[in-house]
Amino acid sequence: MEKEVEKLADDTELSNIIDSLENKLNDSGSKKAFFEKLKYSWNKLREVNKEFLKKTPLLMYSLKRIIYAFITLYIAIAVVYVLMVAFIRDADIMNDFNVAKPPVKINSPEYFEWVKNKKIALGIYGPMIEQIFNYLKNITPFIPKEIRMPLKVSNMGITWGEPQTKWFWLGLILNKSNGIINYPVMDSFKDAMPISFTIGFSAVIISYLFGVPLGIIAAKNKEKPIDSFISWLFLLIISAPATIIIALFWMFSLKYMGSAGIWDEDDYTNFLAVIGVVLLIMPSIVISTRRYVIDEMTADYTRFAQSKGLSSSYIFYVHIFRNAGIRIIRLIPGALILSLFGSSILVERFWSAPGMSKYILTGVSTNDVFVVLGYITLSAGVGVFSSLISDLILVLMDPRVKL
Repeated sequence: MEKEVEKLADDTELSNIIDSLENKLNDSGSKKAFFEKLKYSWNKLREVNKEFLKKTPLLMYSLKRIIYAFITLYIAIAVVYVLMVAFIRDADIMNDFNVAKPPVKINSPEYFEWVKNKKIALGIYGPMIEQIFNYLKNITPFIPKEIRMPLKVSNMGITWGEPQTKWFWLGLILNKSNGIINYPVMDSFKDAMPISFTIGFSAVIISYLFGVPLGIIAAKNKEKPIDSFISWLFLLIISAPATIIIALFWMFSLKYMGSAGIWDEDDYTNFLAVIGVVLLIMPSIVISTRRYVIDEMTADYTRFAQSKGLSSSYIFYVHIFRNAGIRIIRLIPGALILSLFGSSILVERFWSAPGMSKYILTGVSTNDVFVVLGYITLSAGVGVFSSLISDLILVLMDPRVKL
């Protein structure tokens, strides 16, 4: 009886071992099948991705360029942030402090506590790396931010406003020269941007209306006196310092053209301010148009069309100007951004136009960190998207290029 029990126990143990081995084999087989399926799905995804990249090279190129541009932009903003915040003075932060009748003694512990609270309210207190990442998060549009405005700051503490959800935040104004202290930078920019846009957009339209025909005239009369005159005139304007050009034009308009010299005095004065921007951006349009048209005039397909006996007008307007026009129109978004955040700065200063120029110039001179960084962020960010628009224009106008 005991032998039978022992045999039964041995058989049961052997059966358990066999079952355990079978379970392990089944588990191993299922895991192997799972990994094989995962590997197959990954390879299939790679093949689909490669096929998509082949069909949409320009789209992928544009996306990569935008990603790299934003990485570069974030690095540049971080560097500027460090340079400005690391060397900011207490006097720049305490711009609203009543020095004539100070509520606390300057350079006392209470004063330094006030400075500390002001830095906390502005978001420039604490480890530098933490400040940088916080600012980069604030300027990233797809990340919601809970912002609390400082209502009152003193050596006793900070009185905060109700929390608000913001998708894009550029910080607060530090210096009264740039507007109301502790007022949102973006709200101040909203008042100035329409003026800069009006000047820049009008200047771009006028520049293309006159610059493109002049470039075509120069190209059609290549190496003739009229071509030499147009080319040398606009090359001279390009090579001259922009400050000198605008200063001379402003003084000339005051003395001989009946200009009031100040923005919004009358429509004629505003028009002359726009012409000042035209003087800065139209020369490059003329030179570029001339080069693009000459490139197409000397192309093989132009010679082939001429050998077929097609008329010169047909060849120019159907072939040459059509292909050159694609390259010309593609430059419009970049020219608009350049005039909005670049060329119009000098004109706005001479004509005292309350546009974006006042913020970048006074912001730098007063160490207003968020005004300067906000200007850089907006101008560079809009520039990145303008390059994408240029690519899309190329796709829409040129059937040889596919998205």
